[in-house]
Amino acid sequence: MRWLAWVLAAVLAAVTGSSLARAQADRPPSLPSDAARWLVLPVLVASDDVDAMRVEALHAQAEALRYELSVRGESVWRADRASERFEVVGSAPAPEVSQSDIDRWVEHSRAAVRYLARADYKAARRELKAAQQLADRAAAELNREAARAQQVLDTCLFMVRAYVETKNHAEARRQARECRQLVPRVEPSAFRHTPEVRELLAEVDAEMAAEAPGNLRVTSEPADCLVRINGVEFGRTPLTGVELPVGTYRLQVECDEGQRGRIHRVAIESGANTFAFDAALGRAVRTRPVLHLQYASRAAWGSRMDHAATVASILGGAKVLAVTAVGPQEVRVDLRAEGHEAASVWLAARDGQLAADEVRRGINALFEGRSVDFTGPHPMARVSWRVDGQALEAEVATPATAAVGPSESGEPHPREMPRRGTPRPREHRIAGWSLFGLGVASIGTSVGLHVWRGDLGDRFIEAPSSLSAAQRWSDARIGVWTTAAFGGAAASGAMPLLLPDYERPPWWAWTLGALGLGLTGYAIYEGVTLAGCPEPFIADEAAVQSCVRRGQGTGRLSLGLAGAAPLLTVPLVYLFRPLRATPSVSVTRQSAVVQVGKAF
Repeated sequence: MRWLAWVLAAVLAAVTGSSLARAQADRPPSLPSDAARWLVLPVLVASDDVDAMRVEALHAQAEALRYELSVRGESVWRADRASERFEVVGSAPAPEVSQSDIDRWVEHSRAAVRYLARADYKAARRELKAAQQLADRAAAELNREAARAQQVLDTCLFMVRAYVETKNHAEARRQARECRQLVPRVEPSAFRHTPEVRELLAEVDAEMAAEAPGNLRVTSEPADCLVRINGVEFGRTPLTGVELPVGTYRLQVECDEGQRGRIHRVAIESGANTFAFDAALGRAVRTRPVLHLQYASRAAWGSRMDHAATVASILGGAKVLAVTAVGPQEVRVDLRAEGHEAASVWLAARDGQLAADEVRRGINALFEGRSVDFTGPHPMARVSWRVDGQALEAEVATPATAAVGPSESGEPHPREMPRRGTPRPREHRIAGWSLFGLGVASIGTSVGLHVWRGDLGDRFIEAPSSLSAAQRWSDARIGVWTTAAFGGAAASGAMPLLLPDYERPPWWAWTLGALGLGLTGYAIYEGVTLAGCPEPFIADEAAVQSCVRRGQGTGRLSLGLAGAAPLLTVPLVYLFRPLRATPSVSVTRQSAVVQVGKAF
């Protein structure tokens, strides 16, 4: 019998190792790629119902979706990080410069001139740096007017003068290049700079002209939009043949009269450079207070998923959930991601908040590729964003439980979609596999102890008068019962942490439950048919044999119950997680009745 114990130990090591390997595999990668992240993008539509819903309120609802995704172990863009990142690699709003900012900038520039005239270069540089900070931040705004652009260049060249007059020629040349790049195609004032500064600027211009320039081509949809580079007007789209020194520039394309264009940081390299601008996306995208899309009409809103995909590609190819406020108490969520079916869900936002169960149910449907309206008393199947075009309310709702065929669009009905289980959160799976491994290990240990106790029983039968043999056989039962009980409890406790979420209990849950009932029946049979154990049994061979048979029977009973417990737990988990119950209350003068119904 010892060989059987060694076999059980080997099986136990394999099962425990597999559990630990699965738990390790569930750990998140240290550096998830942007393409693996989810971007939850709020979308606003300028209608009477939505105007009152500020972006902050919609952002709070989007946060509920971000939280549910993160709980499931998905990598998600934080709202503030997505906004910051998009302003760096995509576009940022045009800077806002108040009159007080301009007044301070002018005062710093004039003070610097006075200090330069007194040869107080330290004070002059202090004033120039203060002026230059605003110019660097708001060059795209300050350079919009020719006179002000010239003043920005003059202020920058005053810094060059400070370096020239302190014999710091290397810094003077570097500063001159920065000035020319900051304000391209603008000449300085004729009488505000020393001959040395003008000569140095001319040398820098010649050097930059001799270098291989970048040739910029700007197109837009629609065409005939104004192009500004660092705020300076360069022409209208399609614009070609713009030669610029290598470097980074602030590019604005303005298609709407009187509207400041968002600033795109464009890196110009030697050779051909192309920039294509989508005016519709430029009008829709916002990054403050958070990254979101905003449309003036429902017709424009119809392009939201294409725009969301573009925003995601700018961020590195993220997967998208677009969240639209359909009304004060209703939110629509559209999914677009590689590896997922296009799907949409409608969720009820009671008091402006999305309930956790509502969000969980919506994410389950989206991940299963089903488009469902959860706002009514019963879920209703609807068509996805890929089918419904531009209308917010164009879909004809049908009961989600109706057995209907493919839709007119050719897409399968939601009930025909594969119903895959949604994995539990990563932290739960890690804990579950660890607990399950401990449970299996404990049950395996109990099996080994049961076999060992059988060997001790055989020795006791051979020497029925041996008190030491009787004591060893009797003490071994404690290990068998304890490890069996712990193993069954641990494996049962792991089930809620491991089993994936389904809308209804899956068929295999009932199958495992039936196996558990079978093991329970076997354990009951062992208990009913236990042999007797007469007292005293020492030195009585027949009595010892009867007691040993009883001891082995109780061991099999405990092992049967330990194995049945986790199997019976499986259907129970699905019956009570979550308790998707529909309560009803009826009250009469004589009595009150509360009924709870649940779909099985």
